[in-house]
Amino acid sequence: MKRRALLKWMAGAPLFGALLASFPEVLQAGTASVARTLRRVRPGQVGWPSASELDGLNKQVGGRLIKLSDPLAACRADPTGKACSDFFAAIRNPFYILDQANLTQASGWVDAWTSQPSAYAVAAASAADVAAAVNFARVHRLRLVVKGAGHSYQGTSGAPDSLLVWTHHMDDIVLHDALVPQGCSGKLKPQPAVSVGAGQIWGHTYNAVTPKGGRYVQGGGCMTVGVAGLVSSGGFGSWSKRFGTAAANLLEAEMVTADGQIRTVNACNDPDLFWALKGGGGGSFGIITRLTLRTHEL
Repeated sequence: MKRRALLKWMAGAPLFGALLASFPEVLQAGTASVARTLRRVRPGQVGWPSASELDGLNKQVGGRLIKLSDPLAACRADPTGKACSDFFAAIRNPFYILDQANLTQASGWVDAWTSQPSAYAVAAASAADVAAAVNFARVHRLRLVVKGAGHSYQGTSGAPDSLLVWTHHMDDIVLHDALVPQGCSGKLKPQPAVSVGAGQIWGHTYNAVTPKGGRYVQGGGCMTVGVAGLVSSGGFGSWSKRFGTAAANLLEAEMVTADGQIRTVNACNDPDLFWALKGGGGGSFGIITRLTLRTHEL
């Protein structure tokens, strides 16, 4: 039966005619239901976490829940005052911005202001802290955003009325002489590598790997860019023609997925998720808490 004839028959049949006639209403009702389910809760709305619930999260993360304020409050109060001029001088320093949960690198870029601070931030010190934040956001239907070094020139390392996972304090660096990714024994050869916390920046990573370790790790050219953000976005650098992108040198990652599970992914464990991390964009598939990268001879 040709397609046009089939469609005419379906429209003429009582059952199919009724189904087709009701389809727009069914679709609209279904869409509205899904929209209600996915709609994020904002302050003042039913479902926004109570003070006791926020206190519970704070205890769960060891007192590292921060209520964020408007970084421009001093300028709104007195645009010509010293506090305001000091603030605008400070945000031109990328290292100052690294230490502020309510700022991103967009804040000091060509006098622009595109960042909007989150309502609260979890200053995560471990993958367990990140998992607690993810679970809390899922249960309370909160928007969740992530800031490592804050090098989002769109200001996306923060969002109004959201919960921020701030990985700045997850900055450990561990060098390995002969690493085999978890679950890959007998499948992959040991190789030199470096493991880096999700809040670490390339400047400190280079210093640990090259002057101290005598090797090279493929990264980017800006010293204050976060390792996790660059790797999860691909990561082209000065030596990429020889060593590939930063993502191509990823051997293993620890991450927290949307279900709150802490996972170690590599070529042997969750290989599809491991592949997706290599350029899929920060936060697209989960929150990275640690990365392990191949290092090279100089």
